[in-house]
Parts: sequence; C-alpha cells; structure tokens
Amino acid sequence: MKQDRHLHRPSTKLEGHSTPILAADWLADSSRLVSAAAADSTVRVWDVAAARTVSTLTVAEGLDKVRLFPTGDLLAAIFEDNVARVYTLDSGRMLASAPLTAYPTALVVSPDGVVYWAGHAANGDVVWSWTPGSTPKPLLKDIHTFEPTRGLSLSEDGTKLWCFFEWDLVVLDARTGQELSRFKGERDIAIGPGFVLPTGPRVVGVKSLLNRDDEPVRPRLYRWDHETGGGGWSSEILGYGHGYEPVLAMARSTRWLAASGPEGVILVSSRSGRVLGGLPCQVRPSDISCLSVSPNDRFVAVGTSKGDLIVHDLGGVDLEPDLAVPGIPKRSRGGSPLLLRLQKRPGLWLRVHANGELEKAEGDARTDSVIMTPVAQRGNAAVHPPVLAWELRRRLWPHDLTQPSSSKRAHGVQVFIGTDLVVEGYICLEGPENVLGFDSAPDSVGERVDRELSARSILDGIKDLLSSLPGD
Repeated sequence: MKQDRHLHRPSTKLEGHSTPILAADWLADSSRLVSAAAADSTVRVWDVAAARTVSTLTVAEGLDKVRLFPTGDLLAAIFEDNVARVYTLDSGRMLASAPLTAYPTALVVSPDGVVYWAGHAANGDVVWSWTPGSTPKPLLKDIHTFEPTRGLSLSEDGTKLWCFFEWDLVVLDARTGQELSRFKGERDIAIGPGFVLPTGPRVVGVKSLLNRDDEPVRPRLYRWDHETGGGGWSSEILGYGHGYEPVLAMARSTRWLAASGPEGVILVSSRSGRVLGGLPCQVRPSDISCLSVSPNDRFVAVGTSKGDLIVHDLGGVDLEPDLAVPGIPKRSRGGSPLLLRLQKRPGLWLRVHANGELEKAEGDARTDSVIMTPVAQRGNAAVHPPVLAWELRRRLWPHDLTQPSSSKRAHGVQVFIGTDLVVEGYICLEGPENVLGFDSAPDSVGERVDRELSARSILDGIKDLLSSLPGD
C-alpha cells in the first residue's frame, strides 16, 4: 500500500555558492544560516527569510571542515594545509590556530568552546581536543580501521564525547579523555556517523554490511543501547548501493532526524524508526553533501555537491509528538508485557502479550474499558504471536500508518516497546505481498536473510488472530 509521504512544504534557494557545500549551521534564533563551500575562501551568513547574504567572511584558502560554535559568535575551520583556525563571525578576524598531526574527517565543538576532531594518522585513528589559545592534546589513539569513515557526537551537556569508528563505538570523558565504555562491532558490519540521544546510553546512526571487498553496502539506520548492545530498531529505508555514505542531521528535540535517502531527504522518528515524511530533492542521494536542522526544528537546510543550498520550511509542526495512552494496561493478568494491540472492529481490540497470551479488550482507540478472558490459546494462529508481534513491529516502523486505508479491511494497530507506544496507525489485511513494504528481491551483493517471515505470512497470522475472536 504505497503512500505519498512527501512533505510538500515551501522551500527557499540561497544562491551564492557554486562549489560543494561543506556545512550549513544555524544561529540560535533560527533566522540566520552560516554556510561554507569547498574551494572557496569565503563563509556566508544568510538571512533565510529574505534569501540574501547579510555578511561574508574571508578565510584562508583550502577550506575543508567548518563548524559554528554553539555560542554563535565564533567559527572553527580546518584547512587543507593541516591547520585548524578559529574566526570571529562578526569581523572575520582569526583568533587562534593550531597545527594538525592527522587528517581530520570529523569535527565538533562543545558548549564550552572546546574543539574536537578525529582523523587518521600513520599508527591508527586519533581523536584530539583543542581549547583555542592552547596546544591540542590527544584524547584517543591507536584505533585501527580500514575505511576512512569516522563520526563524533557530544552529549547534550558536552561532558561525553561519542566516537564512531568503522568497528568501534567509544565513549570518552570529554574533559579528561578517560574511556568510559566501548562497543566492539562485528567485522562484517561498518559503523557510520551517528548521534547520541539524551535518554540513556542510546545512539541513532548508520550501519552498513561489508562485502567481499570490504566496501560498505546496504546502509541502514539503527538505534541501539550502547551499554548492553541491545538493538532498538533497524530500517533499510536509506536504500542500497556501493560506496554510498548517508548524511544525517538530528533535530534539537532529538525526536526525529533528517537523512539523505533514495528520493531526497527523509525525516525519521528517532524513537521508532518510522518515516515521518520526505522532502523532495532534485539531486542524487550521493550529491547531498550536508544537512542541518534549525534550533526550533522548523527548517531543514540541504546542501549539495552542485553548490545548491535549499532551506525547507516545515511550518513549525511537531512531527513526532509524545504518544500517551492512558488507561491501557501494559501487562496481562499473568504479568506478561503487552507487545501490540490489533483492532478487530471499532470498540473491540485484541491484545498480544510477550508470552503469547491473547486477551480481548473493549473500548476506544485510547482506552480499554473491559478486559475479557483469553479467547485463543497459543498455536491457534498461523504465526506464533510473539514471533508475529516482533516481525510486525519491525515491518511497521518505516511506514506511514497515520491515515486509515480506504479499504474496509483496514484495522487499527498499536505497537509497544516496554511500556512505550512507539507506533500507532492502521494496517490493511488485503492486497499484494508488499502491503507492508516487504521487498523479497535480493540486494545488490546477493545476500539473503534465511528463515525470514514474508509479509504474506504476517498478514495471514493477523487474520487468524482476528478471526479467533467472536463478535464480528
């Protein structure tokens, strides 16, 4: 059931750059944007509403990486001559500089003005910290990777630095450099750029499979718990491709993020992985060079390798509001956690619990007023309820289920992780095999996942679960 999820929002093109956009950072009031382009010795400050340049800063030649300080008055820049420099945004005066001992591929600035970069040296990857006016110091070294893909992300208060390497995710004390924890990834999976979430040790980032030539393929978004190694959700909505490195930007609220995708820019819930919408972009995904979300979560700036800088206005709508489900018990009478609720008909819901128990509940879409005794035993369905629930959650996360289907066979569904409602919407129990977005074709490197349930099996299982309830 393919739906048009494009967000047809007004956009503004900022004209002035003619080379690939390296960065586009927002000032705190979300009205001005600071951008820089490759092979250009100028940095532009834009009035977004007026679509004009309000000031231009001249910097050294060979600009490579740029990051605005959170205070909005300074600019950190790294150049091809392996020198880091800091400029004032109002006058363009250079305040400090420092030599680099490794070619940097990632750059961040903390709330207290410390500059961090990660790069590759002869003896392995290194992470450096630099307080302008002092000498840079190494925080981490001797991380061995094969592909030059690295990412840095700071915790909200700037006290923890998360370092994303090809096979390692390392958390450091940003002040002392002490290693707090490390997650060692699998040899055939490459970790890409990502962001830390403020609630618990969770990250949202990119994972890719490595083919026989150690090239990253099948990039996917994922969320996982760094301390336990447990996964939250995983989605292949980024599409396939060889050598394709997605670009990410997190909203200030951290409820959603923007990512380059096969049809432009996609907006994804960081809580559930569900696609919230898409922003059409007239370039290939590989041509999107940077993304940035304004501090008020209203604007998304898209920079391309063609020199285009497009700002999309989302209109200030909360794309991913908090979901509250008052009155719905989250456990069965036996104490088993609730996995999902399926609507048999208006007012009648089926609860599926983690241990396979089935319960009938009467009420509206937000509450259960009457709980009946179990009406079906495990094994009566074509697919065992816990397996069905797990597969259904995984299949529903990337899809837009917020609007009822025109079909009379549409049923409401609510999916839970723990006590949190992560997906709420509608599902149709008829149609072709790809009704849940299931793609049965092999990917570009011929890899298949064995013993995977098809969408048809999932739908058959749902039908059997629903048909076991009387009272049509």
